[in-house]
Amino acid sequence: MTRVGAALVASVAVLAVPGLGQGVAGAVTPAATTPIDHVVVIFQENVSFDHYFGTYPNATGADGQPFTPKAGTPAVDGLKPATDPSIPPAMRHSTDLTATNPNSSLPVRLSPNVNPLSTNPGSAAGMLTCDQDHNYADEQKAFDNGAMDQFVQTVGTASGKEPSGQPCTASQVMDYYDGNTVTGLWNYAQHFAMSDNSHGTTFGPSAPGAINLISGDTGAVDMTHTADNPSKATAAPDADLTADGNGGYSLTGDAQPYYDDCSTRDAVAMSGTDVGDQLNRAGLSWGWFEGGFRPTTTFATAATAVDPGQPTGTFTPDEFSGSFVGKVTPTGASNQALCNAVHPVGAAVGGTGGTAGSGTPGSYGYKDDYVAHHEPFQYYASTANPHHLTVPTDSSGHDTLAGLREIGTDTQTYTAGQPNFDTPNHQYDTSDFDQLVSAIAHGSLPGSALPAVSFLKAPGYQDGHAGYSDPADEQAFITQKINALEQTSDWAHTAVIISYDDSDGWYDHVTSGVTNPSTSVADQLTGVGACGTGTPLAGEQGRCGYGPRLPLLVISPFAKSNFVDHTLSDQSSITRFIQGNWSLPAIAGSAAADAGSLSSLFDFSGPAAGSNPVLFLYPTTGRVTNQVTDRPQPRLHQFPSVALAVGAFLVAGGGGVVLAVRRRRSTA
Repeated sequence: MTRVGAALVASVAVLAVPGLGQGVAGAVTPAATTPIDHVVVIFQENVSFDHYFGTYPNATGADGQPFTPKAGTPAVDGLKPATDPSIPPAMRHSTDLTATNPNSSLPVRLSPNVNPLSTNPGSAAGMLTCDQDHNYADEQKAFDNGAMDQFVQTVGTASGKEPSGQPCTASQVMDYYDGNTVTGLWNYAQHFAMSDNSHGTTFGPSAPGAINLISGDTGAVDMTHTADNPSKATAAPDADLTADGNGGYSLTGDAQPYYDDCSTRDAVAMSGTDVGDQLNRAGLSWGWFEGGFRPTTTFATAATAVDPGQPTGTFTPDEFSGSFVGKVTPTGASNQALCNAVHPVGAAVGGTGGTAGSGTPGSYGYKDDYVAHHEPFQYYASTANPHHLTVPTDSSGHDTLAGLREIGTDTQTYTAGQPNFDTPNHQYDTSDFDQLVSAIAHGSLPGSALPAVSFLKAPGYQDGHAGYSDPADEQAFITQKINALEQTSDWAHTAVIISYDDSDGWYDHVTSGVTNPSTSVADQLTGVGACGTGTPLAGEQGRCGYGPRLPLLVISPFAKSNFVDHTLSDQSSITRFIQGNWSLPAIAGSAAADAGSLSSLFDFSGPAAGSNPVLFLYPTTGRVTNQVTDRPQPRLHQFPSVALAVGAFLVAGGGGVVLAVRRRRSTA
């Protein structure tokens, strides 16, 4: 099905409007200030640093995948005593927090087993866990003015069941994995660079974290574009919105994006500028690729059934939520209007669907691939693709080469200053990214076809979010994407950043202190209605930060090897890196302007700069592999005159290595 385009747009004069997502005519595209020509951000879900790296680099070896750290692996500020001189004095501690802890329960290692019938009965079953409380106010209460001692009673989940049927217990919020389970991420840390001092820009759940990633500003909610009554913080502080003290609101909860046909409940829009707008103005290619973004029912089909002749420039919230002729809703989907792609929860550990919590092995339920409030660019009219339009495809549903060439450059048009929503507008499905990378690896497209900046968001079942995802499925997604990128001609000038949107409430023992104060009704960090004192950034209340500590890794030929950076950073540091790499200006009111730098994770000038070798990992185990397995290679769509190669195998999800990687700066 080809995308719906200008045929549905009213016959009026179309104008480019600089500043509303359009490039400036005649503008010179800035060159990168570093050797990095492509930044790929893999933005995962709901993990604190201690939850994944609390005992790094030492794993028990009791079960799961074997892991042995390299000699000389640098120390981190984790759950075990952190006294190494390489750790800054302010981050050191001498307490084994797994044995002595200020919280009412001790942290327990989670095993890679689904059920407690394990070979390691001293560990808790942990592959499928309960979702914890990660609301803006409740996370602040857990921090208790830096005492970090209220996690069990404020953010632990004490009701309901895990997908496997085990009862939720509040003490689980303290628990953690080691390298026997999150093996892939630990192996990336061993060979590349990692931070142990990166935080959420603010407290709270996914939507604020995603907005902080792309703009660094959760304030200035556009209250002229809301749907289904988003909640506002009053005496009950956890809500979608919190008064900013200026007559407006900051986003503190998971309201869905207003500009999205697949939003199904309370929704808001954001005003201001995001980094996509900046990249457009600079003439740089970019894209957000999210699992499930490709609609199961096209806008053309839906509009024909509901409002024949509707132009793409007309957007109506909840327009396609009801039943209509041609609507596709597969088994297990929750009816998200046009976006109903779905997968079984725990697919990598035997999940087949069924009823979550039933206790039947394999019946862990389903999860929609697309999660609307994980897609930050849909909150901004300038960068939204409300109707989920796609690049051109052929009769079998594969992207055409012409369509792949458009990726990263297909900014929408405007009429009289209003967006026409008539192109994909830089918003795509992860399958588009897979096909683009495959075409580059095959030589059908040059390395320069990869956008300057790509953001990857896994489908729900692979995004790492407790309650419906798990470390094994998350590992499969991350390793497949990196394995594939490492086989492209421009890998020598690519950097992958792995980051997270929030902590899910999982215990982490580190507080950054107050870097951005707030005294709104929702704040609870240093007292009732208080997160420190002083004037908040941009004068906007409801942006208390920094929040919980989160994992952050850099995988690149220019990443330092087996390196741990202790520089204080946050989610908006990624925006700062993008801005610095292409000489983009600061965004007014953005935390990125004062964010810590990621530069210490890279080596751009030393004798070993750019020589960190590729690392291929098995998606199923996370272990390093040195040869192509003898498993059958799955079929993958082939482009004209391109033979199927090992690169396609890895894109499709298998394991293996291509030893020949072209390392030259692309001039295409």
